[in-house]
Amino acid sequence: MEHLYISIVSHGNDNDIINNPSLLDINNLDNVTIIIRDNLSSQTLQDFCTANKIEYNKSGDILGFAANNNINFKVAIKLGMKSDDWFILFNPDLTITADMMIKLYTDLQCFPLQKIFAINLFFDNNFSTMELSLRQFPTFVSFFNVLKGSSFTKAYDKKVLSYASTVDWAAASFLVFKSDLYQKLKGFDESYFMYFEDVDICYRANKYFNQKVIYLDNIKAIHRGGYQNRKLLSKHFRWYLSSLLRFLCKSSFGMKK
Repeated sequence: MEHLYISIVSHGNDNDIINNPSLLDINNLDNVTIIIRDNLSSQTLQDFCTANKIEYNKSGDILGFAANNNINFKVAIKLGMKSDDWFILFNPDLTITADMMIKLYTDLQCFPLQKIFAINLFFDNNFSTMELSLRQFPTFVSFFNVLKGSSFTKAYDKKVLSYASTVDWAAASFLVFKSDLYQKLKGFDESYFMYFEDVDICYRANKYFNQKVIYLDNIKAIHRGGYQNRKLLSKHFRWYLSSLLRFLCKSSFGMKK
């Protein structure tokens, strides 16, 4: 039976994790291991993980999203993750039920040749407002869209996408990788401190391994994202703009890490 290794990175997200109503139910599934990487070394979070038999590791330094998830991947390998197991990126502010995780596992078995999947993210408990979490790859026009305050790239209309449609890239708030693909990609590019790591890894999976993102519209989760990058001239906006330019240079000119 293939195993699901769930990677959660906390940047002071103790309350999100501890008060997640479904996380312990998911952790109790036979073929699931949750790995939490704590970027701020919270004793409260460590105690919660110890009490509930959740794998915990902490950082001596504050690292970016890419580096933290790559470390969790290495932890999963040490815990016994095999090439045909699954490595799942899971934001701390995301809620998905154990039943949905079971359904996800069942659906993954239907696509033996596919190795990267996205699910249907919503903003609300009623699943009425869809997050625009599936998008086309950016171009240099995207840079000027950001400066104008417009959407940087075109989002797919989830309402018209059929089950198992392919998309360019999906938000890493919940993204599923076959372990061997993540290994071949050498994980996230750690030169991205924050933002566009997900765009980059989906681009490389497609370009180098012919693996496009498969969208499973029937697997639903709630994501309460902050969207701090949209605050013009903020620190997050500057990181966002810098990461966009890095991706454009890499994808257009073959710039190395």
